[in-house]
Amino acid sequence: MIFRTLLFFVVMYFLVKIISRLFLQSNQKKKRSRGGANAFYRIFQQYAQQQQQNRNRPNSGRADNKSERFDEIEEAEFEEITEEEETTSKSSE
Repeated sequence: MIFRTLLFFVVMYFLVKIISRLFLQSNQKKKRSRGGANAFYRIFQQYAQQQQQNRNRPNSGRADNKSERFDEIEEAEFEEITEEEETTSKSSE
């Protein structure tokens, strides 16, 4: 019986502690969290910023490739349209 009561109080203590940390103000959290999770978050944030900067940089090779590809597609569509017009004009004659 005493063991159950003691276990109940220990569980309640940890439960209150966890719930109270959820409602701490952000500046109090920063003072308390100086562990590995904070360092990992900062490293991940720097990595994400570098990835975003790499995406935002216009790569001249890619841009040229895309414009060449667009020109090829546009030319192929034009050829298809002219071929269709020629076949329809020949069949109507």
